[in-house]
Amino acid sequence: MRIHLLALTLMATPALAESPLTALVAEYETGPAYIFQNDGRYGPTGTQYDADELNQKANLYRTQRIALEARLGERHGIILLYAPFDITTRATLSRDIDFRGTVFPAGTAVDSRYLFDGYRASYLFRLINGERFSWDIGASVQIRNALVDLSAVDGSRYVKESDIGVVGALKTRLRYELPSRVWAGLEADALSTFGLLGNTTGGIYDVALTLGIPLNTKGDVSAYARLRLLGGGADVKRRDIYNWGNFGFAVVGVQADLVSLVERGLSKQ
Repeated sequence: MRIHLLALTLMATPALAESPLTALVAEYETGPAYIFQNDGRYGPTGTQYDADELNQKANLYRTQRIALEARLGERHGIILLYAPFDITTRATLSRDIDFRGTVFPAGTAVDSRYLFDGYRASYLFRLINGERFSWDIGASVQIRNALVDLSAVDGSRYVKESDIGVVGALKTRLRYELPSRVWAGLEADALSTFGLLGNTTGGIYDVALTLGIPLNTKGDVSAYARLRLLGGGADVKRRDIYNWGNFGFAVVGVQADLVSLVERGLSKQ
């Protein structure tokens, strides 16, 4: 058995050393989110409404994200991210709301669902790769899976608006690490059309400030606390859609470099 383990170690260690994959960082975070703004209007005769009218500001909502970052050499990085967001609230309408031609009269008790799942891929190029400080720039492409619906609690009315689309953004990330391996990071994805697309005006931003604490001496496993502001939306006149939202997140998470952990595990065998 020891001979087989030794053979596997000898084969795996050179393979890892020669691979362009220098790090593979897995990350998971969870925590509460708050809706600062969530305005919507759907349909040519649609009524514009806000988060207060649907009781979306009455509670915090549990959220989570999963990310995997592959570092290729000293300069290149690819990140895959899954960020689900799905909430349902109940409210009694204080006025009539027209949603895609279906009118929900004042006094109607309604359930409202707001779904906005994000599947994001990012590329980063490391401009500065210092011993303590690093700075990356790049771009992201996100596939959004969005759904908004209203349904009367008594079952008399139901209407929805759903969409699958692609959104691009510029990306940057800064990180500073102390000699103790405690680290701080600032990461941002953002883009605006600036009204240049004719009948569509839109934008997106995702900005996060992070403080990380190592959980081992090597620093390849860390716990962190993160504050995030996420927002954006679009006014698409050809489809009679308007939605704009701003959300805040206060999360905790853990990240681990899987390549480093495997290499250390193999070296101990």
